[in-house]
Amino acid sequence: MSKAILNAVAAVLPKAEHRHCARHIFAHWHKTWKGDEMKLLFWKIAKAYNLADYNDALEELTQLNVDAATAFKGYKPEVFCRAFLDTTMKTDAITSNIAETFNGYIIQARTKHLIFMLEDIRNNLMQRLVVKRQQMEKSTSILCPRIQQKLEKEKAKASNCDVIPSTDTLFNVNYYLDQLVVDLEARTCSCRKWDMLGIPCCHAIACIFFQNKEAEEYVDKCYWRQEYLNAYSGSIPPIDGERYWPRIELKEIIFFY
Repeated sequence: MSKAILNAVAAVLPKAEHRHCARHIFAHWHKTWKGDEMKLLFWKIAKAYNLADYNDALEELTQLNVDAATAFKGYKPEVFCRAFLDTTMKTDAITSNIAETFNGYIIQARTKHLIFMLEDIRNNLMQRLVVKRQQMEKSTSILCPRIQQKLEKEKAKASNCDVIPSTDTLFNVNYYLDQLVVDLEARTCSCRKWDMLGIPCCHAIACIFFQNKEAEEYVDKCYWRQEYLNAYSGSIPPIDGERYWPRIELKEIIFFY
């Protein structure tokens, strides 16, 4: 609906990947194709990290309702399904939740006059930078706490993997009925979850453990505690209230027409 924005972003940020919000697409698609089963299949397809899982899930939807599957493909899956997204940026986000969250964060400020709105946002962000930095300084792990939690979940699933080495860095991994290839040097896995997120999947962790190494060392640097602290190292300076602003007397100005 906003072609001008798309053109502007493409001109100013030519290397930026353009993704559509899957939640908004689902809301539109679900108006016609209702039901919990349809909902589950939509998100199963959208969240599939690789083409094999994507095609299997899409086939399930096709068997359930051919027209629903055709309508799904009409929304350009390549811009909102994980299986098609670029893995350069280490994120699997397919919704605009981060923007909506900030929108909710400033909801009260938005009701005010422009100057007071900006002042509220400045105060909130000034405090937020300090609070986030202080919280992370209390952490003792190499990774950010939430990333560590995600890694621990993958570690728990790694026990179900059977590792077959090809070289010191290249492996076949059997996971239930799946057989995947893991490359520790390239930091890739056939499932593409590690590629996209930057956090080792259970298949990769099984190979890392096979080599008697620590999984934390293979997490992308953007998730390290020190990088987080670097991001929050800056600050927004405080400013005086309006009473303390310098007063300037304006001389009479004559306009000639």
